[in-house]
Amino acid sequence: MVTNKQRLGVGLAHSKLILIGEHSVVYQKPAIALPFEAVFSEVKVEPSNGAVTLASHFYNGKLAQLPDKLQGLRHVIEKACYINQQPVKDFKLTLTSTIPIGRGLGSSASIAASLARGIFDYFKKELSLSVLRELVDVSETYAHGTPSGIDREAVISDEPVWFIKGQAVESIEVKEPLNIIVADTGRIGDTHAAVSAVNARRQSEPEVTNQLLEDLEKLTENARTLLKTGDLKALGHVLTTSHEKLKALGVSDEGLDRYVDISLSNGAVGAKLTGGGRGGCMIALTASTEQALAVEQALLKAGAKETWYIQLTNGVKTDEKNSTCTHEYRSY
Repeated sequence: MVTNKQRLGVGLAHSKLILIGEHSVVYQKPAIALPFEAVFSEVKVEPSNGAVTLASHFYNGKLAQLPDKLQGLRHVIEKACYINQQPVKDFKLTLTSTIPIGRGLGSSASIAASLARGIFDYFKKELSLSVLRELVDVSETYAHGTPSGIDREAVISDEPVWFIKGQAVESIEVKEPLNIIVADTGRIGDTHAAVSAVNARRQSEPEVTNQLLEDLEKLTENARTLLKTGDLKALGHVLTTSHEKLKALGVSDEGLDRYVDISLSNGAVGAKLTGGGRGGCMIALTASTEQALAVEQALLKAGAKETWYIQLTNGVKTDEKNSTCTHEYRSY
């Protein structure tokens, strides 16, 4: 028999990468997202007496006193308890995360998913995908206003996904291994400002802006085909072209452009920003592990705050690891 003192709930969720389709996905166009397990969030739920508390790098204290910017987490916790017909009291939560915040890696969605999973595990209740989606959406609405839903789907899926807002999510076949380097510029991206800027540009320059969004849609469709056929060189060209379109939309910046150029000059077959842009992270696709590590070394030398290497194949992640370089992961 498990006593209340021995009771423990654990929830985990990885982060995500957008391979292609960011920004255009806001306008009902497709995007491709990848699971990114090199960085993740974890929540532990344990018994306590009285008010619920949250311990984390960014907040330590009572749930009722969470600052405004974290109210999404409070509502996830309260709604998870409501669904389980349990009072919001007599437990404590410990949140750890290695996901850099504000880098376009889905930190808010991942934390919401790990909270939901941890609370359901604590109450020993089954958590359906539909309820998990509902709970993550609660947090994402607070974090992003009207999120597309791609972060939610990417952090709860173990496979690359094809996403169009309002449509069923599809898994994507990957014929040849994808060797990808992810580099953190060290600068917090401003997704909300970038999305708002694109929308404003659609109003002021509708013809040019809509053409760029249509171009991104076609590139995303091409990327899906190339993932199935395994033509990495052509896929790399599509990714780089996508970056140029995003740059034309005004969502890149000098630092991201520099890292893209460095990646290409050091053997990457393609490179682009990932996520909202204007800071955050970029990705580089290579044809081999050796090339990936060469690109990584060049990016670190150029000042990347942190890098990761991942490899995906056959539609699922089969090998994901830190590179041979030494990095210090941060907890949030």
